[in-house]
Amino acid sequence: MNLVLEFIFIMKLDKNQEFPLAMLKGALISSPTSGVGRYIKDICVDIEDHEIIIVDDDGNGLSWDSLKDWSIQFQGGR
Repeated sequence: MNLVLEFIFIMKLDKNQEFPLAMLKGALISSPTSGVGRYIKDICVDIEDHEIIIVDDDGNGLSWDSLKDWSIQFQGGR
């Protein structure tokens, strides 16, 4: 008999929470509408438009503001 226990912890961050951007690399982000998940490969800053760009594992650039309702799962150094 195989018994697998899976624990899911949900952490809510305060609005003014701070952490190094490098912690986002490797995190799994998921769309609230489609449920599609993608891994964060890199983080860039568009200096001209004052915008943070998240680069996913397919090389797509996503504006941080567009990810407002998405969920994120930190992978612990994936």
